Amino acid sequence: MIQSVKVKNLSLSKDNVRKSSREASIDALAASIATQGLLQNLIVTPLKKAGHFTVKAGGRRLRALQSLIEQGTLPADHVVPVLVLTDDDNSVEASLTENFQRVPMNPADESTAFNFLIQKGMTAEDVAKRQGVTTRFVEQRVRLAELAPSVFQALAAGEITLGVAQAYAVTSDIDRQARVFAQMSTSYYGDQPDNIRRAILNGTIKANDAKARFIGRDAYVAAGGRIEGDLFAAEGDENWIDVDLLEDLAGKKLEAAAAALAQAEGLAFVTPIAATHVPYDLERQLHEFHAPARPLSEEESARVEALSAENDQLVERLECELTDGTPEAEAANDRLEEIERELEDIEESRREIDPAVRAQIGTFVYIGGDGEARVQTRMFSEKPVVDPNAAPKVTGGANGDDGAGDIDHGPKLSATLIDELATQRRQILVAHIASDPAMALDLTIFLMAQNVVFEQNYVRNHSTLKSSGAQFPIFGFRDEGSMASQTIEDQRQRLDTSWAGHKTMTERFDAFRALDDEARGSWVAFSIARTLEPSLNIAEGGRSNGFHDHLGRALDIQVEHWWRPTAENFFGRVKKEVMLAALEDIGGPILRGRYKDAKKSDLAATCAALCNGQGIVEAEIREKATAWLPDAMRFDAIEQPETIALRSTFIDEADDVDPGDDGDDVDDESDLEDASHDGQDDLSEAA
Repeated sequence: MIQSVKVKNLSLSKDNVRKSSREASIDALAASIATQGLLQNLIVTPLKKAGHFTVKAGGRRLRALQSLIEQGTLPADHVVPVLVLTDDDNSVEASLTENFQRVPMNPADESTAFNFLIQKGMTAEDVAKRQGVTTRFVEQRVRLAELAPSVFQALAAGEITLGVAQAYAVTSDIDRQARVFAQMSTSYYGDQPDNIRRAILNGTIKANDAKARFIGRDAYVAAGGRIEGDLFAAEGDENWIDVDLLEDLAGKKLEAAAAALAQAEGLAFVTPIAATHVPYDLERQLHEFHAPARPLSEEESARVEALSAENDQLVERLECELTDGTPEAEAANDRLEEIERELEDIEESRREIDPAVRAQIGTFVYIGGDGEARVQTRMFSEKPVVDPNAAPKVTGGANGDDGAGDIDHGPKLSATLIDELATQRRQILVAHIASDPAMALDLTIFLMAQNVVFEQNYVRNHSTLKSSGAQFPIFGFRDEGSMASQTIEDQRQRLDTSWAGHKTMTERFDAFRALDDEARGSWVAFSIARTLEPSLNIAEGGRSNGFHDHLGRALDIQVEHWWRPTAENFFGRVKKEVMLAALEDIGGPILRGRYKDAKKSDLAATCAALCNGQGIVEAEIREKATAWLPDAMRFDAIEQPETIALRSTFIDEADDVDPGDDGDDVDDESDLEDASHDGQDDLSEAA
């Protein structure tokens, strides 16, 4: 029996079968009721108190009504229609039926309905408010209503999923949609949204692409470029359709910048590269040029010394005598800035390249990841200008270093004697370097830095110290577009290579030692960092290294700011359970359950979109998603103790020796050999 009851006389029954998600979207439901009224009655049973009822089905509607009354939108004595049941068993069944048998609308029907309201003159904002959804949701459904007929009919018939339909809707060109749909319908992978998007957007570029940012939206549109938005991606995301036009604009802009730079700097060439990095193969075809810094003249040395002394005096006065904010203190600070500029000018003049040399060298101009034009700081030449590996005209040392080649060094020595003398002289050199920490540190940094600069050229330095870059486990793996790789390239370009242009190691070493502490420190940091091999916080594949994880924690590395999982680099290459577990980490069991029946390709796209800040989700879920990482990428591992067997190679002369000992424990060669084998076995077991 249907009758009217005041909302204030209704209460929620404990028998309502919906126990979870009771508060979900209450505000949206309240907004819908406020504009449309209550479109479905509540199901109730009477209480002992006359005129009062308990709600068995319709608890969310009751909460929405109570919320509207609290806000003053509805009067306190608002009346609603209810269906009164007298049998509690029937009421529970009615609650179950209402919640369980409810069939969600087909997205195609939703799209048609939303589009009908828009065509009647309502705005997307009006529809959203009246239906309790977001404006973007309405716009997305309207976009689906405008799909090519063949695609829309497939969505309505349930032949394609909502995710597939959204993939076709990234463009408003229905002819292109229809062509791609006809191709994908017979393709083995034609039901995967990522494949569809690639086919639809083949030849398009995102608005946040470095090349698009380099040209700018206004310039692109002014040149006739077409743009269409993707409502199913992040806010403000757009697709630039005319890629050929964009490439032409970028090429011309870079060519103009390259020509201006070549003329201003007097360079032989400046090659424009319409990409975010200079291809390694192009650099390999040229010879890298390093301009040596000339020594200071006597006049410059005197000036530097005077300026440094004045600088120290002013700093001391500011610290001990002058008060901040006084005219004297401000004048002292101004003078310090002048001194710094003059010292920089003197230093810069030491690095000037002769115009005749400039006419033989050049560099590259490319587009940085931030969309700004960048100049490759390293210089190159088509033919060697300065060859640091060429034998000097006057030779004398064993490696072609300093010395007079025509000097008679006396009678030739036997090979054995040469080796013995070289070993003895090595011992003398080692003893002295080992007693001079400053020299040893400079030598360490220099040898590693030289290995970086001349990595492609053999420079014999008679040292086992190397800092060769670690090899990637995947041959030919390239990652220039990532934030980390671009940062490493920027660090490489900022290194001071003025010392590398000298002809001999002696000259290079002396010039290297003349660099300031910061410049040499940058070299040691870069040289050591490049030796690190790939590792993961994972046991499989022999990639675990707890010490690397310790370094990551010590440096407070926030991996999520440098790397995000996508369908290409992670989700599309793991099992479905891994993706569902990620969703549960991000949004709990509810979010996991929402996608548990999705196809693997759709699930990968969903996970990737969430983790990259896309998709319509609650703020809390978005925050967790944009910080989510697979455990393997975190620096969480703790280094495990290792058992390493060490065999001493020295005998302490102070040890007591038994006079009666026949020496077997020490001198017997077989015992030593056995001990050696035992030690090797121990090491093998430890490994």
